[in-house]
Amino acid sequence: MTQILSETYLDYSDILIRPKMGINLNSRKDVTLERMFKFKHGQTRTGLGVFNANMATVGNFVVAAKLLARGMFATIHKHYSADEIGTFFDSCRGQNIPLDNLFITIGLKNADAEIQKLKDLESKHKWTANRNICIDAPNFYIQKALDVLARVRKEFPDAVIMAGNIASGDICLKLLDYADIIKCGIGSGSACLTRKQTGCGTPMVSLIVECADIAHSVNGHICADGGIVDIGDICKALCLNADFVMAGGMFAGTDEAEGEIITKHFETNEMVDGTHVVQTKYFKAYYGMSSEYANNKFAGGMSNYKTSEGRELLIPYTGSLDKILQDIGGGIASCCTYIGAASVKHMAKCATIIQVHNQLNKVFEKYSV
Repeated sequence: MTQILSETYLDYSDILIRPKMGINLNSRKDVTLERMFKFKHGQTRTGLGVFNANMATVGNFVVAAKLLARGMFATIHKHYSADEIGTFFDSCRGQNIPLDNLFITIGLKNADAEIQKLKDLESKHKWTANRNICIDAPNFYIQKALDVLARVRKEFPDAVIMAGNIASGDICLKLLDYADIIKCGIGSGSACLTRKQTGCGTPMVSLIVECADIAHSVNGHICADGGIVDIGDICKALCLNADFVMAGGMFAGTDEAEGEIITKHFETNEMVDGTHVVQTKYFKAYYGMSSEYANNKFAGGMSNYKTSEGRELLIPYTGSLDKILQDIGGGIASCCTYIGAASVKHMAKCATIIQVHNQLNKVFEKYSV
């Protein structure tokens, strides 16, 4: 019999963080953004728990290097070879960019080859300390996903392993037998069509609360993946007890994201000397990893048993990634001062979340430049 859960499930747009007095914080600069993570399989990592998505457009070496240099966490997409990753290692080592928080992504399709790639990184490219692995699948509710996760844990017992994605808490304990971090979120990304094509997914706010409660009970961690529209959503995820937050579209319009800048010209309603004014705008291409474009590029085409679950988008060009990363750190620090949290680690303890029907005043949005 079909089960219908009648409780209200909330998304980022349904809540705000209510400011309140806390400890004596007088400035954003007093906030500690760095956090030490102690994982259930014995490892530790230190940094600000913000990731780039492990997608081809933003999960590249240039984006990853920028996040790592700023003390954040980074992933690279699964289509790089071991030698390409090894060259990236050498480049980071030459620039004193720490690799401790870099996660190497692998998929499920050819587990033997993926695990061999990780072994090649060990034997050929000095990937022997502080190893981090992201096992990426759009649907972790299949036995193959659990089998690959268990195998990777056996092959790399001292690695930090992040696995996902999931959209319910019932699977957390099973995955945390092997994983350290569970990636939570299905269908919430800006380039994702899963909810439209399959009807499956869970709003991110309720999902984070449910999964964090279960994961933290066994010293596990979660990464909130998808649904980030503004930096305030990153703050909300951290206040809801997410340990890590992953964003993709936020980085997709930057210089560092994959692809060339695309120029488009638009005729406006404004007239000068009887002629419509033409406005020039700049974009970059962004696509989901389950899109038809990604399947054609990386998998030799769309299989006849699949449907495209990813969008192909043009994202407004936003310039340097450095500005966005600075704004992320500044936004999180500012949130901490509003709620009296001395550090990112204390955000969930200090936050009061309120449900709202409207979170932003959009009266002048159509005039923004």
